Amino acid sequence: MAAPREMMSLYRNILRELRLAYPNGKYKEAPAYRYVKKQFRDNKRTSEQLCRSPIEMAHYARTYLCYMQSVEKHRELHDHYKGGGERTVESTANLVGLGLPKTNH
Repeated sequence: MAAPREMMSLYRNILRELRLAYPNGKYKEAPAYRYVKKQFRDNKRTSEQLCRSPIEMAHYARTYLCYMQSVEKHRELHDHYKGGGERTVESTANLVGLGLPKTNH
């Protein structure tokens, strides 16, 4: 069974990831924020009312957190390694350490 401390930690981490996903500060207006908040509030009653295992709910929370962290990491990697657009033949040759032959025009 997932401990309440672990669930609270998961909740805070998910909210932190939401803040990163909405840097303009309007993450509380996002549907994802309302959904996560509702799920965690409903989870307090879940084991008695819906017969769902608390372990299952903790698994969902960990999976969602992992997804959000992976999306953020993907965005960072994409921004770091994205191309700068079209290059000239000369700049491409210089990039791989080759030189173009001299032309006499």
